[in-house]
Amino acid sequence: MVGLAAHAATECEQNYTATPATGGGTVHQSFVGLYGLDSNKAMASLKASAEKIHFQAIGDTKVAADGLMTTLVAQKATTAARGFPIVLMVSPKTGSAIIAFQLKEGVVAANARGNVCSFFDAADLKGQSVNASAKKSAQNAALALPLLARLNGGMTEEQSVADAVATAQANVTGVAAPAASPQASFARNPNDRGAAPDVADDRKVVTPKSTFNSADVDPSALAEGTATISGFTCGHVAGQQQTTPNQPITLFPYSTYLKQSIDLIDANRYKGDKVRVDIDKRIFDTRIDGKTNFKGDFKFTRLKPGRYIIMAIFQGDATTTRAHPGASYEPSTNTMYTWTDYEQVQTHAKSILQADVTVKQDGQVIDGVVVKPMGNGRFFVVLSSVCKLYRD
Repeated sequence: MVGLAAHAATECEQNYTATPATGGGTVHQSFVGLYGLDSNKAMASLKASAEKIHFQAIGDTKVAADGLMTTLVAQKATTAARGFPIVLMVSPKTGSAIIAFQLKEGVVAANARGNVCSFFDAADLKGQSVNASAKKSAQNAALALPLLARLNGGMTEEQSVADAVATAQANVTGVAAPAASPQASFARNPNDRGAAPDVADDRKVVTPKSTFNSADVDPSALAEGTATISGFTCGHVAGQQQTTPNQPITLFPYSTYLKQSIDLIDANRYKGDKVRVDIDKRIFDTRIDGKTNFKGDFKFTRLKPGRYIIMAIFQGDATTTRAHPGASYEPSTNTMYTWTDYEQVQTHAKSILQADVTVKQDGQVIDGVVVKPMGNGRFFVVLSSVCKLYRD
């Protein structure tokens, strides 16, 4: 994404998340409150902001029965940047504007949060210190996900938006929206009569050993109590321990299915082209979303007794130096020459960090929890004691 000038979109920065997408890749999104701004004006500002940095509009703005406005824009692909659709939304129901996009497995957007927030800033949607949109974060975060899933599942951009709007209308009217498929969209859209043939997904499918149980996502598991869990994150890359500063972190009620799902995703983190992890997405619905501070510390409060999984996404880079000794012999002078060449090596690592924590009684304070990588195919186990030593 093309960068803009420095911004002051504090609300956007607080609400920004980068979360694993079902089927691989990462969903980046954030939202800010409208604070009384007319929805049409908010969308017009977002579209104008897109035009300033030469994003292409894909079709017209669609409006659902509940007033949800959706526009797709796309960055032109260049030798330095990869084009992908970006979802712009304005929701009168939540009083928020949303920007979201999904990157495929292995694709990284430099400073994604800064660019998304600059986008809002250029549209003069800077939010306020009260961060009213965060009060409806779960609703805002879910709005773009169905559309992103369609976009990344083979549908054309136009049909994806149309189906997303139809789904939103069905939620208002109670009438089920017709099912759609990539093949159906090809037939309806004459611009796709020359589209590339579909390629069968022949990747190996892996699933958790246990089955999903709706009781695992009972919202009462996250009812308020008086306990507190706090600690810090600890990722590992090239022999170095790194935290996840200013990043999302999530608490889930523990279930065997959830634990197996997270481990499967983590174990296949570099196998997206060969392996597809098939899980029931509803297992992630019941959760408390948090955020680490600049040191990678976190805290969850007002919890009741129970067992929890705390999860964060780690992406780290490290530079290491390798020494390559060399030597040669000059017979004419009977001299041995030695030297050392040094090579700098860049290493990138991505992991799901986890912690399994049990609150035994009301009012309990559990401190020093280390959210770190599990085994899941790694050669070296990251020890909590090492993380704490690095921390100190």
